Amino acid sequence: MSLSPWLLKLRSLKLAFVMPVPLFLIAFGFAGEPLTNLLLSRYYRTADKLQAETHTLTMQLQVNVRVIKAEIEKEQEHTLVELNTANSVLKKLKFEFPVTELGNVKTMIAQELGVSAKVQTLQPNTQMQVRLAVKALGILADINKDQGLTKVEVKTADSVLKQLEFEFPVTELSSVKAMIVQELGLSPENATMVVSYRVKN
Repeated sequence: MSLSPWLLKLRSLKLAFVMPVPLFLIAFGFAGEPLTNLLLSRYYRTADKLQAETHTLTMQLQVNVRVIKAEIEKEQEHTLVELNTANSVLKKLKFEFPVTELGNVKTMIAQELGVSAKVQTLQPNTQMQVRLAVKALGILADINKDQGLTKVEVKTADSVLKQLEFEFPVTELSSVKAMIVQELGLSPENATMVVSYRVKN
């Protein structure tokens, strides 16, 4: 008979612990969704992270512009320009200008390439000394052992110059790394961080 009061106390104690659980679940059900939506809709400053991961490349090259393609898109109010070069490791430059008049495009190309406005930048077979300073977002080195060359594509964070394409006559990884450091003006540490490699046999 003396056990029954203890059992009653134990039963009421368990009930006291279990009673708040359904109330907690109901409160979580009503407050959980708005709280999740609030956290997911918060603004996270990713632009600063992106800015921190860009690397400035400074290059000075003597190039011979071989072919120029200019595509004026009046509806989107910009002009896409592609310069193909000869006798240089730099093979292609891709620009996107926020203008549609040819005279303005020529002036902006001269400014971007760091050449005198007197140089005819939109004429084929134009030789020019190019000075570039670009912010690289990422660099992909595509090593093709069958062709015996490596194509290097530089994506930029610049407003006008969008992409550069290089071709190196080497396929050994150490030689490719050395040429990227030499031609793109990167330090070996920055090259390790910003360059991705893809090998095709």
